[in-house]
Amino acid sequence: MNAQPATVPASTGSSASTLTVTALDAMGNPVPGATVALDASGAGNTLTQQAATTDASGKVTGTLSSTKAETKTVSAILNGTLAVAQTPTVVVLPGAATALGFTVQPSNTMIRDRITPPVRVTAFDAFGNMADSFGDTVTIAIGRDPTLLGAHLSGTTTVPAVSGVATFDDLSIDQLGSGYTLVASGPAVSGATSASFNVTLLP
Repeated sequence: MNAQPATVPASTGSSASTLTVTALDAMGNPVPGATVALDASGAGNTLTQQAATTDASGKVTGTLSSTKAETKTVSAILNGTLAVAQTPTVVVLPGAATALGFTVQPSNTMIRDRITPPVRVTAFDAFGNMADSFGDTVTIAIGRDPTLLGAHLSGTTTVPAVSGVATFDDLSIDQLGSGYTLVASGPAVSGATSASFNVTLLP
């Protein structure tokens, strides 16, 4: 059995690996009419099979696509009991980044103190996989401002993502308030809004 290509991007079927099972007897001759059941490990898989039995050349083909970025192990059973020795792998890669999300939320903090731990914003593809190829800049700003005076967000508010993750390690806010949110934005991706947090005078 083989799988080609061995690497495909995540999709609902537009990008797939072709699986080929060849049934041979002890002399190396093709075995037509053998039943074949294909399977693949992992989640989010779409596994199709062109026929339930091998053709005159002893072959059955199928395709594997998946929305879950991970390594899949492909297996096959012949005639209901015989496991095919070869178990090729198919690596499903994340698709292009389509959205941002806060993966480390801003925590409650004191006025003008750094928000710790550092806020992290991650890029995801259309299926929720972390898009680790995303390296564009991400900008963060105050979303909901509960103050009347207009709070200011200090620190480095635009950083490049590294392997899909933008880290903001020196943010602080100069006004007291309850229910702040932050918003993140980037090129060609939908933005994100953080969970709410408070800025206080005392810990």
